[in-house]
Amino acid sequence: MSLANETIAERYKGLGTFSHGFDYLRIILAVAVVLQHSIVSSYGGLVAGQIWGSWTRIFLAPILIMFFGLSGFLVTGSLKKNPTATSFLTLRAVRLFPALAVEVFLSALIIGPIFTQFTLSQYFQSRYFWRYFTNILGHIHLDLAGVFLNLPFPNVVNLSLWTIPYELECYIAIIALYIVGVVRRRWPMIPLTIALIALGTLAAFQHWEPYWATNRPLPRSLVVAFLVGVTINLYSDRVRLQRSYALIALLAMIACTFDYRTVYLATIPAVYIVVYLGMMHPPKRGFIFSGDYSYGLYLFAFPIQQTYTALFPGARVWYANSAFTIVFGMIYAAFSWWCIEKPLLTRKHHFVRVAEASRDRVLKILGMAQHGRARPDGDRIG
Repeated sequence: MSLANETIAERYKGLGTFSHGFDYLRIILAVAVVLQHSIVSSYGGLVAGQIWGSWTRIFLAPILIMFFGLSGFLVTGSLKKNPTATSFLTLRAVRLFPALAVEVFLSALIIGPIFTQFTLSQYFQSRYFWRYFTNILGHIHLDLAGVFLNLPFPNVVNLSLWTIPYELECYIAIIALYIVGVVRRRWPMIPLTIALIALGTLAAFQHWEPYWATNRPLPRSLVVAFLVGVTINLYSDRVRLQRSYALIALLAMIACTFDYRTVYLATIPAVYIVVYLGMMHPPKRGFIFSGDYSYGLYLFAFPIQQTYTALFPGARVWYANSAFTIVFGMIYAAFSWWCIEKPLLTRKHHFVRVAEASRDRVLKILGMAQHGRARPDGDRIG
């Protein structure tokens, strides 16, 4: 389980398999999001903002930064194995959108009708009901008509969805880097570019401090964290896994998150910590590792938390909220994995073949059309 002073590439070669540390981190970070959101759901945004505005930010700020850094590192590995933009995007779509679609339908068609204060006729005819389905496409709306109106954190069905547009930005960014050759040729300027992006984000932010920003890390820092994960993976033959480096990174992360104005600089040390821990290889035992339940838990936890808060107004405390959500959230996550995610992932190569065949047909049609336009005799093809 312990790590010697070796590079990431050497560690992978020595293991001969995917390290289990990332599986542990995914579920730990998903549970951390549940714990964080239990404060919001139980006490409301004002209390959550007060916590974010205090030194306890050091426990909360790194959670999503680590999640996005972890994603950047692993997604880059996936892109290396599937070296076409079509195959990569197809696999990302198969992994993310079906489970997201099920969450959206369940929230709109089951949770909404149960907890709405409107009549069912008003609910189903409301524009809020219909626009909720655009969440599947990344156009995020957190509310449904008349649902959860009188809770400490009112009008919000699923707070976790707010990160989806930034996830899509991350995928657009890595595809753009791939197209221009950064991922394939590993330009030497990549680390400097990432550092400049982080510093530029910080410098620009110093002159713009709305209320929410003093209590939250800038959302764009999530994209920076993703790119840091990409960079570490690209230089896996040079980045060394050393305990002293991890300890220095931990201290740097705490120092950066202690003040809200420097939270964005925490991306680099936080992502190094994620990779260091992820490259560990502890044994996996028990139900929790029988499938990949982190995504399902992350997606559906907040609707469960809001449901708990609505059903038990006399027990609106974060620890009861968290316990209820983790139990029922894991049940839902198991359903999502075994009934939705895994069956589709077992057919992922079929989806890739279909996508690439469709791409080839489109390119052929476009090529024929271009050739037809170029014919001087006007005898166009097709």
